[in-house]
Amino acid sequence: MRSAILGFVMGVAWLQTRAVLPQYFTILLLLIAACVLFALARHSILHRLKTPLLLLFGAVLGFVWAALFAQYYLSHELPKELEGMDITVIGTISSLPNYFERGVRFNFAVEEVLPIEGVVPTIPSRLALSWYSSFNPADTQAVGEVHPGERWQLTLRLRRPHGNANPHGFDYERWLLEQNIRATGYVRPDQKAELKNKRISPFVFSFNNVVERSRGWLRQRIEQTLEGKPYAGVIVALVVGDQRAISQSDWAVFNRTGVSHLISISGLHITMIAAMFAGLVFALWRRSFFTSARLPLILPAQKAAALAGGLAALVYVLLAGAGVPAQRTLYVIYLTNNYVAY
Repeated sequence: MRSAILGFVMGVAWLQTRAVLPQYFTILLLLIAACVLFALARHSILHRLKTPLLLLFGAVLGFVWAALFAQYYLSHELPKELEGMDITVIGTISSLPNYFERGVRFNFAVEEVLPIEGVVPTIPSRLALSWYSSFNPADTQAVGEVHPGERWQLTLRLRRPHGNANPHGFDYERWLLEQNIRATGYVRPDQKAELKNKRISPFVFSFNNVVERSRGWLRQRIEQTLEGKPYAGVIVALVVGDQRAISQSDWAVFNRTGVSHLISISGLHITMIAAMFAGLVFALWRRSFFTSARLPLILPAQKAAALAGGLAALVYVLLAGAGVPAQRTLYVIYLTNNYVAY
């Protein structure tokens, strides 16, 4: 099994070196080859070749798995003929809005696309949008006050993801692919009464919308409490993982002092929160034996502390945006909790 897992990782890494993705017919042939390799590895006559066969089987399977995922996500892209066209959509605000001097940026989850000349265009389900207050000094428009979870009708002008090709620079196009965003665009001024940009519903209930609305509420409360304070952006970054309010001068200081990695939500912050809640519940749970509750007779204090720490870590990871480093820390905490509690 370890050989197959190692081969799987090698197959996924091998795909990243390819200039083009394999065709579906090639993927089908590779799947057949993987089945044959697995059958040979299970055969008793080829017992001595079991390890290399499993390694090769895992490599082929990992290559196919990565290729299928890449084909799936790359297929959800904006058709070329829709670039530059005005498209009216209905959907929800699916991220924390980022207000700047000329407007606001946010992610948009598409629910419905209004037809154009009787034909409903096909567009990606997730968009990265900007809503500008002006395109030039003579042309201004009102920018809507958007909040996570709201349902809006917007007229958009979209384009495919494009990023700079500077060596060693930030790969914006790859970052959009990681976020499953296959089109970007901006909100167009109101053209007709029936196509007016408007809020349809103040909140659409879903798990993601509840989390994002909670993050938005926390950010708003911190900004109101620390209004005018130079460290307000740092507090927001440490609480909800939104680093966009930190100034470039602060980032320069963090980089020179070597503490920039501590500003983002990392394993250190999540572990501290989990340990704090676990220790508090452990102390209170043990002392409840001397009261009428006697909770340790129902559930041992170690298990109660492990559950409290895991729940606190989960809530903090969700409020921090559930990034990959935060998710990795959460998995490690759960594995540790299982070891400690059981």
